[in-house]
Formats: sequence, C-alpha cells, structure tokens
Amino acid sequence: MILADTNIIIDFWNKPTEPIEKIFDTEEIATCGVIKAELLRGSHSEKQFSQIEKALSDFTYLTFSEIDWIGLSKQFIVLKRSGLAVPFQDAMIAYLAIKYNCEVWTNDKHFRLMQVVLPDLKLYGVEK
Repeated sequence: MILADTNIIIDFWNKPTEPIEKIFDTEEIATCGVIKAELLRGSHSEKQFSQIEKALSDFTYLTFSEIDWIGLSKQFIVLKRSGLAVPFQDAMIAYLAIKYNCEVWTNDKHFRLMQVVLPDLKLYGVEK
C-alpha cells in the first residue's frame, strides 16, 4: 500500500502522466485525514469540494485513533532529540505510514529527513 502525499495527488490531478496514472491504477493508494483536509481546503467551490471528496473515496482511508496521539507525541520526542523539527501534518503522515506499514509517496524533503531518524519509515521510489 502506498500513502500518497497531498503534493503527489495534486500533481496527478493537474497533469497526469502515463507512468503516474499506471501507479494509481495498479497500486493500492491510501490517504488519511490530514491529506484529505489539505486537499479539500484547496477547493474553490462546493462543486469542486464534492468532486475532490468523491475522488478521495476511491482510496483506502487510514484512521488515526485516540492511542495514536500518544504514539505521535513519542515520535515527535524522537525527532526533537535528533534535532528535527518537521511540520505537524508531515509527522502525522509518517506516523500513519509506519503504523500501517506502507510507503509514503511524496516530493517533500521532510520525509527523507525523518527517515534517517525513523528507520521504519518507508518512502515510495526512494532508496535509503
């Protein structure tokens, strides 16, 4: 399963290429609440909001439970001790990817930085 970050989904919707379209067609693509919120907040109309919401329903949805807030907090401590300060939403995405054992597909540099400290974080298409 691949957890596609917001930037990957936006790029795919704005300018789909055949190789990326093939990945979306053949792989199990996942999303989560933070990615969903980022995409929906970018809508310019109710119609576009509904279209985005419908498109996202095709992806596997990864949930974040109450106990995950404790795990995320511990992950932040690990990152902080290593001198890393990353955006909250990126840390949440990384946490869920580790929890569900999936790869994060992203163009965001923060994930490579986190991967050094979080060895269980896998990135799609990126070698360690």
